[in-house]
Amino acid sequence: MKTNISISQADPNSLVGAKLNLMAVGDMAHSIVGSSKQSIADATFRMLWKSKNNRFSHEFAYEAKMGDQSLGMITCLPITVLEKLASSTAKQLFSYRKLGLITYNLLHPKALFTTLTLKEGFEGEYHIATLAAMPESRGMGIGSQLIQHAEEQAIKQGYNLSSLTVKKENHLAAKLYAKLGYEITSEIVKPTVSLYRMVKKLK
Repeated sequence: MKTNISISQADPNSLVGAKLNLMAVGDMAHSIVGSSKQSIADATFRMLWKSKNNRFSHEFAYEAKMGDQSLGMITCLPITVLEKLASSTAKQLFSYRKLGLITYNLLHPKALFTTLTLKEGFEGEYHIATLAAMPESRGMGIGSQLIQHAEEQAIKQGYNLSSLTVKKENHLAAKLYAKLGYEITSEIVKPTVSLYRMVKKLK
């Protein structure tokens, strides 16, 4: 089955890609978009996906497909690039959500603090920022193949360290990453989220 799966640069018009990015972010999406409404989260992530120069853009994403069907998505980029995108991501979100973004985060200061102070990686690392697979494709090894693709991109760009974060309660994902060679290097404990930082030395 793996031979039928292709991984390529993401399509800016892919509604599935935007949806998968939103799925990967989970509960943090509320603080990012400034709303607990699913329709607003969907629309905002579609806007970010279609645009460039933000951390949730198709620009840094790859999609796994079987024919025309999207099965999964990964965003990956050097951590230095990810950090530089913070301000442009915030500007795009503000231009789109305006007062709604400010109001929501003033009412949820812990979530805002978590979002603003989250340090996902360190210089010299190629970072897997988001990863998600469609529910119907679980068990097909999509996540492993996307991670392998990200690692290949890292090596092409001269990086020998690949990093990611995973929620402590997401035991299945942490187990998969460990199986693929990622090791827990530190913990991130914030008011609204607890994560493991995991790093793999690439050949």
